[in-house]
Parts: sequence; C-alpha cells; structure tokens
Amino acid sequence: MGGSPPIAPRSTASGDTGTTPLPQAARASVALPGARSELRTFPLRAAGPREGWLRVTASGICGTDVGLFHRGVAAETVLGHHVVGRIAAVGPEAAHRWQVGPGDRVVVEEYLPCGECPRCASGAYRLCPQTDLWGGGRRIGTVPAGEDPALFGGNAEYMFLPENAVLHRLPERLPEELAAWVLPYANAVDWVLRAGRLAAGENVVVLGPGYHGLAVTAAARLGEAGEVVVVGLPRDAERLGMAEALGATAVTAEESGDWGAAVRAALGGASCDLVVDTSGSDPGVVDVAVDLLGHGGRLVLTTPKQPAAVPADSAAMIRRCLTLTAVRGRPPEAIGRAIASLADGTSGLEHVPTVDIPLDEVGDMLTRLAAGAGPSSPHIVVRPDTPHP
Repeated sequence: MGGSPPIAPRSTASGDTGTTPLPQAARASVALPGARSELRTFPLRAAGPREGWLRVTASGICGTDVGLFHRGVAAETVLGHHVVGRIAAVGPEAAHRWQVGPGDRVVVEEYLPCGECPRCASGAYRLCPQTDLWGGGRRIGTVPAGEDPALFGGNAEYMFLPENAVLHRLPERLPEELAAWVLPYANAVDWVLRAGRLAAGENVVVLGPGYHGLAVTAAARLGEAGEVVVVGLPRDAERLGMAEALGATAVTAEESGDWGAAVRAALGGASCDLVVDTSGSDPGVVDVAVDLLGHGGRLVLTTPKQPAAVPADSAAMIRRCLTLTAVRGRPPEAIGRAIASLADGTSGLEHVPTVDIPLDEVGDMLTRLAAGAGPSSPHIVVRPDTPHP
C-alpha cells in the first residue's frame, strides 16, 4: 500500500513471544442487531500469502463501539478497533510488507485503506474514502461477520488481518494495560501537539474527562503545558480525580452554571491558549470555549455536535485571531510518539485504572456504558484470554 507507514526492522533479541500454533477455531463476542450480543465460535483458516492472523491480547472499548452497539448494527459484527496482540500466522508477502513474523507484538490501526488514492499516497490513509465511516467505508471492528473469515474485530481470541491492515510494532517492555492506550493516546498527541500547536508553558483546557479527555490531559503534559484544567460534570468526580493524578486541575461544571468562570478562576485569571473539546454532542460548549481563549488561542473539536451547527462569536474570533481546528484520527507519526512515551513512562496513563473484562462480558459492558452505568474508569479492556470468574 503506497500510503502505509514504515515499520521498524524486526528485532532479533530473544524473549518470550508467546507464539502458539493457530487453532482450528476461536471464540468471539458478536454484536447483533437490536443492541444484543452473544458469544460464538468461528473456524480459522490458513492465512493467504498477503494475509495474517493476530492472537488478540487486548481490545480497548471506546465510545464508537458503544454507539455502534447501542444503535444496533445492521448485521452481525465482531466489534473492537483498538487492538493489541501477537502475530499468530502470516503469509510470506504480508510478512515482508509488514516486517513481522509469528510472535511479534503489534498494535493494529482501525483503518483499511485502499493504498492507491491521493490520500493514501500522501500518507493520510486515515482519510481514504475506502475506510471513511462517514461515507460507509470499512474499518477493523465494523466488517460484518457474514464476510469470510468473520473475525474482523478485536473482541475475539483471534482477529483476521487483511492485506490492507495497518500494523505498528510494539516493544516488549510496554505493559499490556498501557499498550491498549496506544491509539487513543496517539489521537491525543496529534490533537494537542500538531493540530493544537501547543508550545511549552501554554495553558490548556480539556473539556470532558473521558477516554480521550484523559489521553489529551496526558498529551498536554507530554507537550510541557503550563496549567492544564480538565472540566467535567458532577457525575465525573472519580474521573476528574484521575485527571488530577495526571497533574491537572479539575473543575466541576454544573450543567446550568457558568463553568467558564470556574475555569478562569482555576487559571488564576490567566488566558487559555488551547481548548480541546472531547465532551460530546452539546453545541453550547463551543461558544464558552471561544470565550476562554486569549489572543492567538486555538480550539480543537474532536466530536460532532447535535445539531451540527454551533453558536460561536465570529467577531471575537477575528478580534483575538483565534483558530478553530477539527480533527479525525491521527497520522502514523503520532503513533510512534505515543508508543515511545508509553514505553518510557512519560505518559502518566498508568494512573488511570484499567478495567479488564472477559469476552463473555462484552455485551453487558456495552449495554451498561450506553446507559451511563459503566465503571468509573474509562479505560476498559477486553482480554480474550481472561476466563469468566
């Protein structure tokens, strides 16, 4: 694929790679139409010359999974697109292209790009029309299970790697619970450092202490931000505590109150240089965010609003030379930086508790999350090798 990122040469160092023969079948949690799920077993076939199989060790749950499940998938689907594991089998052409072999540890991006369009050729394969969910494209965790060989998502013991999968090697020293952070943290690194153009010492406000909000908090610290303020609702008290463990100041926003004033107070009256909005669909946060920004400030939008048209003071934006940037996913360079930060201990994300669940609890967890009744920590990881208690 012309736009795929380079993968570092394979290490020849010895160690426990966890290599096991490819079994005849694998279990998977299958999302069904009507917001239901069930555990099924699927046969595994040999990998073709350009294909591979991944033995899944961790599959992180994010809001996209919850939304897909809650709305009801159109066809039976194995969800899960934040996937970490070890190569279980790989065809010769795929091994050469991906520079991997059995036992190698990798993270798999969700994108399934064409590799031939101008977007792919430029390296922006995440924007390839073939993998654009907004246009009905295909991604890891969205391909129906009715398509052979069914296992296109991470909520399974083994996941199929089609020839256009995008892989990144992981160091052995990276703990499993942090490896599951690679993709959301890479998103945050891109949103803060590239899109947000954070300079050392600048003040950052993060709207929402969820999965990506905490990752953005960590990325702001990686970028040597000055003050970092994380805003959440009263129900987010425990997550705001996690933000404080990451070095941020927490602000609790009453839904009917002037939370902008509370943020300004937390900043000691100083202006804000960067606001990253991960808060969800409320369009009202945009105007408040604009009001918080000082001269040359930047607002990064990561989630669409409902309705999509948002109120914003254009006169204030012009007068203070503000920038509004919308983001989708991340480039491969951000993944490399995220992996390095997680591996060398500079992310701080070990302070966010990991909630591990086995395959047979996936449906129940997605139902709970859709109802707002999930665990306090947003870092929920499906561990297919974990037996049900």
